[in-house]
Amino acid sequence: MGGPELAVWRGGEGGGNLYRFWTPVGGGSSSGARRRRRHRQIQAVSRLLDDDRVRIGRGIRHRLLAVAVLGLVTAALSGDALYRAILVTHAQRLERGREAVRDEIERLVALGPAGIASTVSTVVGMRAGFATGADAPVRIAAVVPPSWREAMQATAARAARTGLAADAEAEIDGGQLVARVAPGPNGGLLWAADPVRPSPNLQSWRLVIVALAFSALLLVASASYSLVTVRRAAAGLQGALAALGDDLTAPVPRSEIRELDDIAVGIGALARRLEEARRIQERMGRDLARQERLAALGRVVAGVAHEVRNPLASIKLRLDLAATGGALPPEARAAIDHASSEIARLDRLVADLLIVSGRALGTRAPLEVGRLLAARAEALGPWAALRRVSIAAHGEGRASGDGDALARALDNVLRNAVEASPEGGTVEAAVEASDGWIRVRVIDRGAGVPAGRAGEIFEPFFTTKPDGTGLGLAISRAIARAHGGDLTYARAAEATSLELTLPAGERGAVAPALEGARA
Repeated sequence: MGGPELAVWRGGEGGGNLYRFWTPVGGGSSSGARRRRRHRQIQAVSRLLDDDRVRIGRGIRHRLLAVAVLGLVTAALSGDALYRAILVTHAQRLERGREAVRDEIERLVALGPAGIASTVSTVVGMRAGFATGADAPVRIAAVVPPSWREAMQATAARAARTGLAADAEAEIDGGQLVARVAPGPNGGLLWAADPVRPSPNLQSWRLVIVALAFSALLLVASASYSLVTVRRAAAGLQGALAALGDDLTAPVPRSEIRELDDIAVGIGALARRLEEARRIQERMGRDLARQERLAALGRVVAGVAHEVRNPLASIKLRLDLAATGGALPPEARAAIDHASSEIARLDRLVADLLIVSGRALGTRAPLEVGRLLAARAEALGPWAALRRVSIAAHGEGRASGDGDALARALDNVLRNAVEASPEGGTVEAAVEASDGWIRVRVIDRGAGVPAGRAGEIFEPFFTTKPDGTGLGLAISRAIARAHGGDLTYARAAEATSLELTLPAGERGAVAPALEGARA
């Protein structure tokens, strides 16, 4: 009672979406205020999934097949309708021809033999007449066009033999012949024949049927090609997605279909962004782990520095008093000097550990980096000569920094290169200024770091040397980063390169610390 109120979201309120989140707001004691706050909270719900249901239909291949089938059915039905229309039209023309010859025979009967002037009928294209005698079929065949003669003679002979009207339909050039022969007065034969020509639109209808069939084939071919193309593109995208599940740098194939190609481009862009985000996440994870290690190291170093520096200072004071207290044997003075130098070395080591753990550097001043590099190369020359390795330093560039700290950083980098170089080799150290940066590049021809461990060389206490401490390069990188620069490693063409970068400083006098760094 009296404490902040805990707001609870119930899944049944405001929809069934389980992927919702909101930030409860405490305070308020009245029921009205709680209701208003509750309403605002529900209104502020962030929906990660849409509540609207999406109906997933069949694949596009089923739709393409449906389009092809519908196109074939439509073309077939249209062709069948046209074919039936042609048949009906032809049947109607034949029926009209039959009616015409029957009417013509009736007209001839009404006229009688004397009224028949010729074989030309009043109906356009029709022939009709009256023939007598035993050779009446031959006479009828003689007055009709040659293509009609066989059918007309056979029909007339049948009518003469049976004494009944005879009908005939025969194929002739350009159409179909409809004929009728009936017994007439005085043993003669009345006859009529009408050529039924096909519809003038028949050819265009046939062309329409051919066009429908051709369009149906094109539709099937187009649908088949689209189906194959879509399936191939979809298979390519599925394969690319499967490959991207293991490697975000896997290539995404382009598609001939513009819509699928847009999807492929989008997938590729998304994969690149995810790969970049993964690299950033890995780098941040490494940096975080390194910061955690350095923080732990800093806590240890701070305690060690406090516990070690005070005794070292006391020992150094006692040694200095002993050295100035009176005449000492040469052996004792040499021992005191050696102990003092070792105490100074231990003090520098503690200072370096403090730098790695994040402690601030000393006073900064303008300095000539080229002269500093040459001085450190000269100081390490005798030690490198014992290993039969030479150091070549050249170049110039001005920066602002702590001369003592930078001297220690350069010492560590040069020592690392000399120790990695084969006998008779040369360590190349160069200073150059470009784009507002001073770059100190140290190159050796040694074997380099084992594959897969290059990312660890700047970690504290990482070393591949039996007598190494694993602090040299870590200290050098910490000093470079404390100056706003960096120390990087690269391996190419059988050569190892360590590059220390510093922001270019204002031109000025060389730092006094430089002279001390020469010692």
